[in-house]
Amino acid sequence: MQRDPKLVDLDEAMALAVGALRDRPDLCLGGLFKQSRPVALVRAVLAAGAKGLNLYSSPGAGYDVDLMIAADAVDAVFIPGVTLENRLCPNFRAAVESQRITAHALDALSVVGGLMASANGVPFQPIAALKASDVLKHNPLISEFECPITGDTLHAARAVRPRVTFLHAQEADRWGNIRHLSTMVYADQLMARASDTVIVSVDRIVEDDVVLDDPRRVTIPSHYVDAVVHIPYGAHPTASFPLYSMDEEHIDAYADLGDAARKGDGAGLQDYLARYVTDAVDQQTYIDRIGGAERLSVLEQEAAEL
Repeated sequence: MQRDPKLVDLDEAMALAVGALRDRPDLCLGGLFKQSRPVALVRAVLAAGAKGLNLYSSPGAGYDVDLMIAADAVDAVFIPGVTLENRLCPNFRAAVESQRITAHALDALSVVGGLMASANGVPFQPIAALKASDVLKHNPLISEFECPITGDTLHAARAVRPRVTFLHAQEADRWGNIRHLSTMVYADQLMARASDTVIVSVDRIVEDDVVLDDPRRVTIPSHYVDAVVHIPYGAHPTASFPLYSMDEEHIDAYADLGDAARKGDGAGLQDYLARYVTDAVDQQTYIDRIGGAERLSVLEQEAAEL
């Protein structure tokens, strides 16, 4: 049986993503905090004019979600933690305080349980660990029910089925077999199984024989993937371990601009969005603007020393 390669360029991937999100604006982002976030795909969908998004993620998100909020692309966030870890996400904070977005009160079990339900093709995932939690008072993903087997009170996490999921990994072949080279794959596998449309950016494309010679290294098989985009350093400024480390200097400089905007001076943040999002017409332009090969070599060396 003939099969078609899933390797596409960024414009094709964005046409697929934007069309799907127009149908239902539920977008899920892979990785965790500052690790393997699909930042290049996020920048591209922002440049394509995405608005009114409902964002999901692994339980921990940060820079990429904050960037989407800064670009006024988000209506609601269904993510337990949005943080830069060493400081608050400034645009997320400002948007919640001003009620420009809705940040739902969730815990990690709610999101992971909802993704599990979707991946398994059932309407909900039973959860037993949420008793006596005030999160239940505000959590839109959870309903209480009586277990038909034991009669105990349990909680159901309703199925979360993202219309589009963006992931980032280190390698893939042209057919869409994904390889995370780190020991951590976060919730990426679960998201891929739970989603309607899965688009993955990768730092490099490998030959078919690389996958065939060691098939157990495939972390997400191709039948869960709709499109693969080759974007070297596509997770920057987050890390793509073991290839390169996170760019803390870049993230901190961005956060400083976000803090200034929260206090009334938004000029720097708008310049940042123009320089790195709307006016960065391709990945090479973006790389040149963040310091080029010299800066990337520093991040590669940091990763190699970990």
